[in-house]
Amino acid sequence: MVNLLIIFLVCATHTVFVNGQNIGKITELSEPVVAKVGGFAFVNCTVSSPQSIENNILVEWVFLNATDGGKSVSSDCTITESHNIIAGKKKYEIFCVDLDNNDKRYALRVNALSVPDNGLYQCRVRISSEQKPTDSMAVSLTVLSPPKIVKSSSDITVYGIINGTASMRCDGQGIPGPNVTYGRASGRPLPKGRYEVLTNKTTATSTTTVLKLYNLTKEDRGTYRCSADNNIRPPEDLFSRLIIEFKPSVSLVEPSYGSPTGENTQIMMWCRVDGYPRPSMTWYAMTSADTQRFKAGNLELDEKFYSNAKVILTDEKYQVEQKIMTVGSQSTMDSMFYSLSLQTVESVDMVYYVCRAMNTHGEDAQAVLLYPVNALADERNTGTTALSESTFILFTLTALLSRHLFIR
Repeated sequence: MVNLLIIFLVCATHTVFVNGQNIGKITELSEPVVAKVGGFAFVNCTVSSPQSIENNILVEWVFLNATDGGKSVSSDCTITESHNIIAGKKKYEIFCVDLDNNDKRYALRVNALSVPDNGLYQCRVRISSEQKPTDSMAVSLTVLSPPKIVKSSSDITVYGIINGTASMRCDGQGIPGPNVTYGRASGRPLPKGRYEVLTNKTTATSTTTVLKLYNLTKEDRGTYRCSADNNIRPPEDLFSRLIIEFKPSVSLVEPSYGSPTGENTQIMMWCRVDGYPRPSMTWYAMTSADTQRFKAGNLELDEKFYSNAKVILTDEKYQVEQKIMTVGSQSTMDSMFYSLSLQTVESVDMVYYVCRAMNTHGEDAQAVLLYPVNALADERNTGTTALSESTFILFTLTALLSRHLFIR
């Protein structure tokens, strides 16, 4: 009965007795350790052994998250890790302190902490001539790391169509696993009642979510932000651009422009084109007869009109330019401004000019009127003068804000 009890105690405490004498026992071990990336951590192990056999006892620290059953880091007061110098600094250090009652503390310091240092560090006690430990205990080291978002090209640019569905995925990693949230970069709310956030996978160190938008509209296009935060600074953001494919929409900065005629006169007219894929754009000039018919509502902007209308190209008389619309510091792929400039305006130029845009989803067009004014009236009424390129930015900003044309 006594022999059976002794065997039970050996299995339960991992302590070996020789002739009734304890030959090496762990009396104290660190509580679980939590530290941040880039810092350091101590794991402590206190071992008690009889003075008569103290020199025959070996105390080892073993990192259990390595292959082959663990990686030996130290033996007694010596570091055994072969790759201990990283970027000119020691990865591991061991400090041995003699205590009272034949106790000895083995303090392992782990430097330059990184995520791979997470895991169990086991303190093992054994007789120098034996491989099997006489006692062993393990302490966990948790290295807190700020969130990171796994990025791919498919996460950065997302395409959708009107009334369709779009999905934006965000894979957040960190220790602990981060909380993932979504919003629009502009601060505008997500479309009420037309979105949901799905959590595909959550582990102790990662969170994978998908933002789904339903019944897409043109107003849904823009930049979205995924934020991962686990209270370890700094948080991380991923910006995804949602591009909605839709037929072109043409709008005019002004429906008409007045200009004097004669030498040294010029006029610049503008139209804005929205659409994706980016529409092709063409300026057309009506004849005087078509202008009168259009004013009377007797002319449609159809294929019959376009087949007979004059296509305007850049030459000595005309200049056609395009400018990408910007919101803040970002350009928008689906919004363009097109200008038509006339050099030396003549009376025959006082007609309608058509801004026509086309892409795979359809087309749209608007007509802008050029009408004559005399030079004196032009000086008194600057609101009807030609818009120069230098004044276009300020004028356009005012016009667009009043008509809520900016993409948010």
